Amino acid sequence: MTATAQACVITKVVGGLGNQLFCYAAGRAVSCRTGAGLVLDLDFFRSDVRYERQYRLDCLPLGPHDVLTTKRLLPRSLDLRWWRLRRILLERGLVPGTTAIVEKDAKTFHDELLTCSVSGKLVLDGYWQDERYFQSAGDRVRAELVPRAPESERNRSLGETMSRCGSVAIHCRRHHHRLADGTVQPARGRAGLDVQYYRRAIGRLADATPIDHIFLFGDEPEWLLQALPSTIPHTVVDWNSAPGGEVDDLWLMTRSRHFVVSNSTLSWWGAWLASGHDKRVIAPRPQDLEYWVPSARTWEEIDW
Repeated sequence: MTATAQACVITKVVGGLGNQLFCYAAGRAVSCRTGAGLVLDLDFFRSDVRYERQYRLDCLPLGPHDVLTTKRLLPRSLDLRWWRLRRILLERGLVPGTTAIVEKDAKTFHDELLTCSVSGKLVLDGYWQDERYFQSAGDRVRAELVPRAPESERNRSLGETMSRCGSVAIHCRRHHHRLADGTVQPARGRAGLDVQYYRRAIGRLADATPIDHIFLFGDEPEWLLQALPSTIPHTVVDWNSAPGGEVDDLWLMTRSRHFVVSNSTLSWWGAWLASGHDKRVIAPRPQDLEYWVPSARTWEEIDW
């Protein structure tokens, strides 16, 4: 970590790529509003023993920031417990020289992020999955988070095709997580969207705008085939499965004209980062979804 003696916002970066983007965006917005420096705390990734998620924001054209990493001194499972304990200490104000805003409930909006001042070290500990946290810095966040064009010619060519036609990117989330050993952790309860949602969403888009081609993304994109009208050409994007491939999928989604998003943070960002002036986004109403992100203010929500 480089010198951070001046006022700084330290945002803890956690989870997969979609969650990492929310952590960064919230921290950047507070940094822009207060004039404080931005520091990304990456200690989560040294101890993510269950999913072994990797830091991916280094693949994006981020704005000025410092990086905080500390050496792991404990076995990974114990270190994860220590990481969680530090969260409790922060929440109780027991870390000297540091103030913190800790997100206790991801579905409760924390207004203090919009008004807080920064005179020393302010730690943001949460997922911050709400557009309102960074709406004031939206243009800057979008410029810093759209991935660079992939190295793969296959992806670059597909991206050009998507940007030239009346394209729709559709994303599905059928599972909760893929574990470090490669096995899939199924979603619990009624966590997944059914085929009817996608059929309704495609129909809603087709009533409003011409659809030339549908591009399918997610953890089971082939499953989406049963929701597609037989008259619309489609492409299943299933080749970016290697580690880091989610960054290429994100870039591809931003090339699309319109979107049908799922209860996935990566899906959310693919639609939000796209810059088309006539963009239409269909999103599910939360209802009893186990995992969901509040829709951006211009999106249309439908039942499922």
